[in-house]
Amino acid sequence: MVKPGAVVEFNRIKRFKHVQELGSGGTGDTHLFKDETTDMLFAFKKYDPKGNNDIDENYGRFVDEIKILFTISHPNIVRVYNYYLYPENKLGYLQMEYIDGNPIDEFIPLFKSWEDIFTEAIVAFEYLESKKILHRDIRPANILIDIHEDVKVIDFGFGKELIDQDNEGRSVLLNWPVTQLPYETDNEGIYNHQSEIYFVGKLFSRVLGEDLKSFKFKHVIDKMTKLDPSERYLSFRDISVYLSQGAFVSEFTKKEKELYREFADLLSECLMSHTNNYTPIKDPGTVLFKLSTLVRNSSLETHIQDNGQLISCFVENGYSYKTNVPVSLSLVMEFYRFLEGLTLYNQKIVLDNIDTRLSKVKTEIDYNDLPF
Repeated sequence: MVKPGAVVEFNRIKRFKHVQELGSGGTGDTHLFKDETTDMLFAFKKYDPKGNNDIDENYGRFVDEIKILFTISHPNIVRVYNYYLYPENKLGYLQMEYIDGNPIDEFIPLFKSWEDIFTEAIVAFEYLESKKILHRDIRPANILIDIHEDVKVIDFGFGKELIDQDNEGRSVLLNWPVTQLPYETDNEGIYNHQSEIYFVGKLFSRVLGEDLKSFKFKHVIDKMTKLDPSERYLSFRDISVYLSQGAFVSEFTKKEKELYREFADLLSECLMSHTNNYTPIKDPGTVLFKLSTLVRNSSLETHIQDNGQLISCFVENGYSYKTNVPVSLSLVMEFYRFLEGLTLYNQKIVLDNIDTRLSKVKTEIDYNDLPF
């Protein structure tokens, strides 16, 4: 019987069949292997630096990449499955999702627009931002487009997790593929999420080339690539919300918009105030799970029995609410089916719009319970 705290070793050998080499870089090679049990393809990144400089530091960066990737779960970011470390030799292997696709600068859209690709990239970097992770190596080779024309952000070899705000400070820069650095980086050596906004904007500006003139979000890229951070977007979150609000006009049918507005109006009416700093629930899966639980617990009723439980599907922390606003169970069920049937991107648009609504509700913090 295994006791809590016991270290268990799984030492059965897994066999992978080598298919081909995928690429080579300064810190090692990447190869394609096939799992002979599941027949799945995996990309194995071997950490084996070509030079002998800073061996310990670079090996530490490779281990940092593993730590970062294991905290990430997003459809537009490469998935890691396993790792194999040989610290005594300063070598290691990272088993990752194999992405059958091309670097973004070699991609030719067939059924998706560049606006779709741009939006997916912003959503991916918004997710990294929410996890306080800097990518730090934004270039075409690290933004892939797979065979389904989905964006996949890869290669966190120089990624950095921010433990606190002070860590958004100074660090060594790589050879960025731009002719100008943003002011905060060039003048002060600062690299933060606002800097990443600049480099993502520059990447799309270069990839689009002459097509940038007719690009629907050219004005967004123009603002992303301002050298002065005071003129740039503050966060990927700000960009994502802006794109979502604009997309709502064209992405949904008249009937869907009417359903959304009826539900959002009722939700706003139920919510009286925030009693703490407002924190929205942004993960579609979490919202859907909470809504399905609410519907199941009210399935024998005609109306939701607790409006607070409805609000808790969308708001993380404290709030006050009205108990005398009738909320039809059929409306909640209809909204649930509507949200469940959307793509992940469109689900996010809906939640962004609800977030915008609820963020305008007043905040009233009760200080009476504080000791002084």
